[in-house]
Amino acid sequence: MSKRLLKIFTILAIVAFLVTACGSNATEAPSTGGSATEAPAATSAVGEKPNLIIIWFAWQPCEALGELSAKYEGANVTVNCVPFAEWYPTTFTDFAAKGGADLVVMDSQWIGEAVTGGHVLELTDFMAENIDTADFVQAALKAYGEYPPESQRYYGVALEGDTQLLVYRKDLFEAAGFEPPKTWTELLSQAQYFKSSDVIANGFATHWCGDVGCYDTMATAWNEMAWSFGGELWDPNTYQIEGIFNSPENLAAVEFAAELFKTGPEGSANFNFDETVGAVCSGSTAMATIWFGFGAAFIDPTGCAESANLAFAIVPGEVKHVLSLGGMGISVSAYTKYPQASMDFIAWLESEDVQLQWAALGGFSARKSVLASDTFKNATPYNPTFAESYLLVKDFWNLPEYAALLEPQMKYLGLAVSGQMDPQEALDQIAAEQQEIIDEAYPNGPSN
Repeated sequence: MSKRLLKIFTILAIVAFLVTACGSNATEAPSTGGSATEAPAATSAVGEKPNLIIIWFAWQPCEALGELSAKYEGANVTVNCVPFAEWYPTTFTDFAAKGGADLVVMDSQWIGEAVTGGHVLELTDFMAENIDTADFVQAALKAYGEYPPESQRYYGVALEGDTQLLVYRKDLFEAAGFEPPKTWTELLSQAQYFKSSDVIANGFATHWCGDVGCYDTMATAWNEMAWSFGGELWDPNTYQIEGIFNSPENLAAVEFAAELFKTGPEGSANFNFDETVGAVCSGSTAMATIWFGFGAAFIDPTGCAESANLAFAIVPGEVKHVLSLGGMGISVSAYTKYPQASMDFIAWLESEDVQLQWAALGGFSARKSVLASDTFKNATPYNPTFAESYLLVKDFWNLPEYAALLEPQMKYLGLAVSGQMDPQEALDQIAAEQQEIIDEAYPNGPSN
């Protein structure tokens, strides 16, 4: 378990659950060095359905997965939706005890840690035989399950796609004669107009929080700006960070973000997701970027006073058009008694027909055929925007050192964007600390 990632959740006042919190059904761990067919056979009686447990965190997609899984006839499936703050510690505490859920939904950045710890089964051969990988958005296929990077070895399959959404006050935009911005520069100009106007208090909000307790919020908000301004976080082929992260392109992206930050509400340096939703729904802010997974909050009139005035658009680009990848994949625990039954469930879940049912329940598929379907596009007012946006996604490192690399990026970006640190000094500090982490972990270069 990463000590630094554990620290993140400790700051959030998390206490790791006992293995029984997930209803452990573990046996001795199988080898995970080869294909999934090497896993042990299930031990349920002939004709008896296996009982499968899935762990995820409590939000609408988890509830939808429970509803969808009830239709599966091959096993009795229970979906445990734990509080977000307990999701990582419960999952990895169960791993350490060689127990817990049969199927685990993990953030893309956890894959490296789970694989190197031997906690999940390799699914490469299974996917080749049972999953139409050509129909998946390739960035999602890699982010949610490939390790090491570019190895074409897979330990997870995309479950819930996600990326960033632009939500805006269509009534105010129409009155001002604005169209949804096509570039970040245009968005800044619009945000500055609203900030200086007497029609609304603020121009733009997002999850700017750079505190370690906010996980990756600042980083994911800023990364897509950096990529769109032509910058990069590192060279994944050489593991070089210095000279790349602290580049002129990234400096322009930090300076831009600092100007955009000024158009937001007071206290937005500490904004996480709830505060971002609240800024728009309360009527204080003209637009915001946030994950599509929170889209339902904006169309619920009982919880969002401005819901009738809101519209959705693709987050803009600049010299390039790149959006931050979010979402999660589903993996098979190395400690399940039912490896084949678990993989059979994934094969059913990832089939096109079931993915269309997933879309109808509000889920975001990573299958291109599903994204192009009328079923998906008609499911919510923002789904057509998602179908276009998700083709622009990019992820950052999914190495076991993810949490260690994230900590300085969150801290110093937060200080620079909020005006408390010189932008170039912030980039130089991040690059130096991240390079030291990578060099210590990989003295001989890339792991693959």
